[in-house]
Amino acid sequence: MKEKNTPKKERLWIYLIAGIIAAVIIFVYFNDKNAEDPHFHEWSAEMDSVFVKNCYGKYKPQVKDDMSKQENMKTFCKCMLEKIKTKYSEKEMNRVTNQEIQAWDAECREKMLNPNNISK
Repeated sequence: MKEKNTPKKERLWIYLIAGIIAAVIIFVYFNDKNAEDPHFHEWSAEMDSVFVKNCYGKYKPQVKDDMSKQENMKTFCKCMLEKIKTKYSEKEMNRVTNQEIQAWDAECREKMLNPNNISK
């Protein structure tokens, strides 16, 4: 009866392999932005932070102490950052045109109005 309680070595290898495959799939899914958009540019975490901080600072007087509006503005600023990163590298950021900003602004505001479109 002892033999029934001990798992067979063959089954342990199957679980190990299945776990490794699952980990690789999860890693690729969550970390490979280039698979979603081949034009996506990675920026430094510092530049991401500076952009969002500057964007948020620009609109801070409009949102004041309303926490809901502050969260929406952070979402908007992160959306704008992602739009810019799809076309420009960190060093090319100054090449963004007013037309692009206006188009992306409209897209990001639409996402804010329709929360189902906002990715987390």
